[in-house]
Amino acid sequence: MRTFTSLILGIFLLLGSTIFAQQKQITGTVTASGMPMPGVSILIKGTSNGVSTDFDGNYSISANSTDTLIFSYIGFLPQEIVVGNTSTIDVSLVASTEQLDEVVLIGYGSVKKKDLTSAISTVKGEELSKRVVSNIQDALAGQLPGVQVSSSGGKPGASSSITIRGISTLGDNTPLYVVDDVPLDDINFLSPQDIESVQVLKDASASAIFGSRASNGVIIIRTKQAKTNKVIVSFDAYTGIQSVAKDPSLANATEYANILNAASLNDGGSLIYSDPESLGNGTNWWNEITQNTPIYNANLSIAKATEDIKISSSISYQDQEGIIKGSDFNRVTARLNTEYKLNDQVTIGENFTFANSKTKNGPDLVWNAHRLEPVTNPYLADYEIDGLNEYSIFSPTITDVPNALGQLARSYNDTEYSRAVGNFYVNWEAIEGLTFKSQFSVYYSSWENNWFSPDYYIEENDKLEVNSVGRTHNNKLNTTWNNTVNYQKEINDHSINLLGGVILESQTEKTLSGTGENIPSNHEDLRYLDAATEGFYTTGNNEKYSLISYIGRGNYSYKSKYLLTATVRADGSSLFPDGNKWGVFPSVSAAWVTSDEDFMEDISWISSLKTRVGWGQIGNDNRNSIPVNARLTTIGNEYYTLGDDQQVILGTAPANVGNPSIEWETVEDMNFGIDLGLFNSSLNINFDIYKRTTHDMLMAKSIPAYLGSGYDAQWANVGSFETKGVDLGITYKKQINELKTAFTLNLSSYDATVVELADGEAIWDGNHQRLNSLTYTAEGQTPGLFYGFVTDGIFQNQTEINSHSDNTGNIIQPFAQPGDFRFKDLNGDGTLDDDDRQVIGDPTPDFSFGFNMQFNYNNFDLNILFTGKYGNDMLNALNPYLMSGSGTYNSYAGLLDKAWSGEGSTNSQPRLSNDDPNQNFRYSDYYIEDGSFIRLTNLQLGYNLDNSILDNLGLARARVYMSGENLFTATSFSGLDPDISGSATQSGIDWGHYPLPRTINVGVNLSF
Repeated sequence: MRTFTSLILGIFLLLGSTIFAQQKQITGTVTASGMPMPGVSILIKGTSNGVSTDFDGNYSISANSTDTLIFSYIGFLPQEIVVGNTSTIDVSLVASTEQLDEVVLIGYGSVKKKDLTSAISTVKGEELSKRVVSNIQDALAGQLPGVQVSSSGGKPGASSSITIRGISTLGDNTPLYVVDDVPLDDINFLSPQDIESVQVLKDASASAIFGSRASNGVIIIRTKQAKTNKVIVSFDAYTGIQSVAKDPSLANATEYANILNAASLNDGGSLIYSDPESLGNGTNWWNEITQNTPIYNANLSIAKATEDIKISSSISYQDQEGIIKGSDFNRVTARLNTEYKLNDQVTIGENFTFANSKTKNGPDLVWNAHRLEPVTNPYLADYEIDGLNEYSIFSPTITDVPNALGQLARSYNDTEYSRAVGNFYVNWEAIEGLTFKSQFSVYYSSWENNWFSPDYYIEENDKLEVNSVGRTHNNKLNTTWNNTVNYQKEINDHSINLLGGVILESQTEKTLSGTGENIPSNHEDLRYLDAATEGFYTTGNNEKYSLISYIGRGNYSYKSKYLLTATVRADGSSLFPDGNKWGVFPSVSAAWVTSDEDFMEDISWISSLKTRVGWGQIGNDNRNSIPVNARLTTIGNEYYTLGDDQQVILGTAPANVGNPSIEWETVEDMNFGIDLGLFNSSLNINFDIYKRTTHDMLMAKSIPAYLGSGYDAQWANVGSFETKGVDLGITYKKQINELKTAFTLNLSSYDATVVELADGEAIWDGNHQRLNSLTYTAEGQTPGLFYGFVTDGIFQNQTEINSHSDNTGNIIQPFAQPGDFRFKDLNGDGTLDDDDRQVIGDPTPDFSFGFNMQFNYNNFDLNILFTGKYGNDMLNALNPYLMSGSGTYNSYAGLLDKAWSGEGSTNSQPRLSNDDPNQNFRYSDYYIEDGSFIRLTNLQLGYNLDNSILDNLGLARARVYMSGENLFTATSFSGLDPDISGSATQSGIDWGHYPLPRTINVGVNLSF
């Protein structure tokens, strides 16, 4: 027994000594391109044991001879090395070429990212999917330098507006969208979950190949394609709660009454409300019209690829109810992309998307809910509603603002929008390197709006004695036929890529609208035109547009180090008269991969360096702004009422004064850029500086009034425009053991200047009931400037009023009283008039930015996105009502305490007055606010289930997440949202737009 025990013990000791003999300390240094690599992860394969390199790239780890070490770092190819008998393992990591070899779509073709010569920014669909939004425009916010995304409000179904490198014209500045090679002006039918990649062509050398529709830049969108020979089923869904991100601080009934009392007493009158305290809080109209609402989204996709056929399909559903009552939106989108390889030379395919959306268009209540007086109850007393219909049970208001809940009850306005978008293509590789492609694309949409206005009576100024009904149809059919030939050839170190083609485009738009009055009842079954008994009125129109284009492009590369691209496009547009139909627009760009030069070999901290320069011209026929008959003088219908019986007579009159001399607007662009990678490409910098000049700008020119009524402008080439700016993108990636991080900063800044306008005439825009025109656009200045009087504090006493005089002693503001604004007499003539106005604000930001942070640790991922603007001015168009304390509209809370109440009390808020003989609240810098802001746009925390759990569930991937959109905004702007879109001549004005909601979501990403 003792012998057996000794034997067993000896075996264990032998095995133990063998095991421990194999365990040893492995040391070494990890480098890349000769430089030490700190933070590289070294993991023993099959275990969780690991270390990371120090600042000098050194490491030390205990391992057995049979172990395999895995060396990994973001942006580099992982390496696996068996320990074996050595105790020193030095590793040189090789940068992954995946990013450089990534294919970038450039229009009618593609190139590798490393061969780009133009200013093109890209973002993958997987990055966009980290935003829980309903449209592509919102998903792009803060993602790319040079791409500005501004909110058009949070109304369900609304999309943000996008500009690329600011504005280039006083007309439409919307970029061209190209979805699966189909040129579009509308992409609101797309589901963000269907996007594979987005490329933004920012300069003319990149976008000129798209010709007349590309003067504002091009956004190329590629939907998802099948890639593997396995059936991949993916299901993505989220649900959340939306709430108002910011509530306005409005006076309650007691403070409202005190404000009116103070204003009356200051004017020498008596109290209006004898006991304000008895009124309490009164009606909070903002709370009456807002609500917390759910949002839902689901997307199911199926894809599979074989050697001969690829199929990718999806169906998605979006449902969003508005945070302002009376509005909601839902959309169904179905997509099918297929490609079939007939033989080694011929491939056919199609991309098709169908979408149907329904929108309930609630009334614009934000403006009215701010101004409504809180002393009015929403509903009449019970004893007053007997005999009234359901739309007449609301209380009349003191002001001219209608009862908001009455507006809501009468709101019957619905829109249904169906779109079918697709293409069919044939690709034939005749011989090696020579390819012919023919593609026919179609965009068809059917838009229908139905509305009904019931009869009601609240008071004489708020009634409708005869109900009415209406329906409007709009059908569009756009077709594009591309025929291109492409030749590629490599000869030793030389590479050429030649493209030529013919493009045929046509657009047809048909509208039909009808209205009728006096429906027998307001019943929902009678809300159609045939039920109307009188007041019939119809309109309809057909518009056609066509374009033929010839394109050519050549790419040349020598050793992938010296790169040259040249394009030319000739466009013939039906919008222009004979003799001016054609425009020819060339571009050229070059790049030098400096880092590949021999003299750069010893500069190991520079991983890559490319210098780019480009020039180009793009034509613009401004088809989204000018009428299709701008070259023609047309006749239209005019309706007049004559006689005691008010008989309606139909007549004709000139509707448009044509210009037979209009011609192409041309945008000329110059760009210089640098792409720089540092420290083994862990830090990447992209910098571009550009200048864009618009010649022969198309705009409406005033014509003499003596020519008659019915028209007041003629389209002409009468302006020029210049935009200068810089784009900066910085990305830094760092891996610390199992923690992977990535930080991206995008900065954009531009200055726009109007060089020339029609006959030098300034353009006034932004008509306001109390302030008249708000913006001023003139030669030599930024468009859409705020223009008004300049305040200089508040008169504290009569002596200061008397001292504010001209050289002869004339008092400049003779009607002023202590507590009134002092205005500057800028021209020194002793009188305040329009000549004393000046520029008081600029809505163009000094810069806009996006800052994105990504963290991945084991199965967790965290994404944080900040967006913002700095240096822009804004005007809250509600402030002339809410800050003046005059009239009977409501005011901001706290106005009574802020207003001047005696000498030395304040120097910023004038006294309260209804009479206001000094016109304190005329248009002045008092209304201009700093619109700078920084917003936590998105925060998302996700968790990926372990493989062991996935196997049990039969899943390939499962991720759950929680996210928040529009979580907080830091700004001094008094309105609900500082991020507001607008036109070139009317930007930075808050007209009480629909507020952007704050949304909290939970969701899942599943793959089978």
